[in-house]
Formats: sequence, C-alpha cells, structure tokens
Amino acid sequence: MASAPNATCLVTGANGFIGSHLVEALLRRGHHVRCLVRRTSDLRWLAGLGIELRYGSLDDFESLKDASRDVDYVYHLAGAVKALDPGEFYRHNTEGALYLARAALDAAPRLKRFLFASSQAAAGPAECLDQPVCEIDRCRPISDYGKSKLSAEQRLRELSGTLPLTIIRPPSVYGPRDTEVFMYFRWIDRGVALLPGFRTRYAHLIHVTDLIEGMIRAAGSDAARGKTYFLAEDRAHSWQEISAAIAQGLNKRPVKLHLPLFLAHFSAILAEAGAYVTNKPSTFTRQKIQEMSQSYWTVSAETARRDFGFACEYDLERGVAETARWYQDNGWL
Repeated sequence: MASAPNATCLVTGANGFIGSHLVEALLRRGHHVRCLVRRTSDLRWLAGLGIELRYGSLDDFESLKDASRDVDYVYHLAGAVKALDPGEFYRHNTEGALYLARAALDAAPRLKRFLFASSQAAAGPAECLDQPVCEIDRCRPISDYGKSKLSAEQRLRELSGTLPLTIIRPPSVYGPRDTEVFMYFRWIDRGVALLPGFRTRYAHLIHVTDLIEGMIRAAGSDAARGKTYFLAEDRAHSWQEISAAIAQGLNKRPVKLHLPLFLAHFSAILAEAGAYVTNKPSTFTRQKIQEMSQSYWTVSAETARRDFGFACEYDLERGVAETARWYQDNGWL
C-alpha cells in the first residue's frame, strides 16, 4: 500500500499547485519523495521540504530514467494546460507521459503504481444534469487539451500488460496556492461575480486536499490497478452557487454580471492574438470559451467510492471559506 512508510515516490509537476500539496501529503506519510523539476522551475512551494530534486524534462528520456530509478510509485502530474499551438499539448501531455512511463519501466523494476493525472476534459461534458459522466461512457473531449489527455490515457493503456497504471480524471480543482480558480475569487473580491452566458450551468469541483487523498488511496489500491477514476464532490453546483459561496467566504456582496458568450469569444480572439505577439500562451482561448459554454461539466465518483473508499472531506462552503482565508492571509487578495 502507498500508505505504508518508506516508499520512494517520484512526483512530476511537484512545484505546481496540486503537486506541492501531494509532496507534502506523501512526506507526512513517511515516504521519500523525489521531484522532477526544470532548472528554471519556481520552487517556492517546495522550499525547506526534505525532498530529493532531479532536474530534467519530459522530452529528455535519460533525465526521466534518472528520476525514475528504483522508485516504488510515480505520480505524473506535469503537463501543459496552455499552448501557442495544439501540437504542444500532444508533445507535453501525450508524448511526455509515454516517455515517462517507458523510462519508469526501464529504471524502476519494483514499480508498484504509475498514477497518471488526466482531466475531466478528456471525457468531455455530460449531456444532462441527471446523468453525470462515468468511466464507462464514451469520451467526447472538445478541446485540444482534453484530446491530448485522452490520447495519453490511450497510449499508456497500451503498456498495461507491464505498466501498473491508474488514471485519475479530476474536475476543476481549487484550494490554497491555486492560480486558476483564484481569478474568480479576485473578481468577486473586487465586487463582480461573472457568470458565463444566461443559462444555468453546472460543474463538479474538488478541493485539493480531497484530490490528493484520493490519488494516494488509488495508488495504494490493488482494485485500482488498470482502472480510470473520476474524483469529485458528491454533487454538482451551479455557477450561481459557486459565486455565492465565494462571496460568503470573502464577506462580499458582488454584482452579478452575466457575460454574453459572444463577447467572451471575441475577447478570447484578442487574448490569442496577444499571446502570439508576446510569444506567451494564454489559458483564455476560444477553446476555453467553448468549454465554458457547456451546461454540464458533471461526473460521478461512485466507482472510486466503491473501489477504494474515496470520500470528500470538504464541501463547497468549507473549502471555499478556507481557500478565501488563505488568499487573504497570504496577500493575494
């Protein structure tokens, strides 16, 4: 079991929002944690932790073999969430995952689990509120990011005869250190609750602490080998509910502003043009607006509950309140 102490765990994406929380959780369980990072990585969330750093990248096979040598578990969280051209998603998310898996098979003879952090985007949205997406449903990704994650899943499953694989598909993740959902907190802190379009739209969320607990449980579960799981709260929330919870956590009374999707689409075109001019990719793209326009980003975590006892400790109100306090205490708001 991954919960037994003294396992050697390799974490990619360790310096990021989710990765840094995973590193801390593994250390608390008594594991030796090795982190694959770039020379240019911002390591502020890893400072002072008793970890082993290995420098490399997902396109450098030798560095991946070095990082994977003799590990017991691989938690692969690294990847691209924004890119200047679609090919970058596939290079980082698909080929990078395959490279790492092959390196681990070469260099880690006692490998117990390779846990791949995919995304809800690989499955695509649900068709109605009463039928959240589950693991046996046909995948319908609608963005290059989601398609690259699904491609990675498919390529990794081709190694399932030798690779002890588990795939996790998180929905939107929030919590301390997050910079994506944080933008919504910041708008509400400034007095405006932006709502996409004029229809009610629903989404499943998960607090980072619950996601990390689920990942570690999955990595240590014999039943989870070779399987794919969604991890999420028990129920979906409308964006009106989400904005109200954030407003309560921040003690604000924002003005609700419905953003017409055609304006968001036009703004995304301008953002993409700016990204090409500056050569810096943006997450605010036409494909992101296409994702935002979907009515039901909902999933079922029932299989994870059945197979390894997954359960969320944080409901929306508690999770948002804690996250709001962290942003305030750390000067982000």
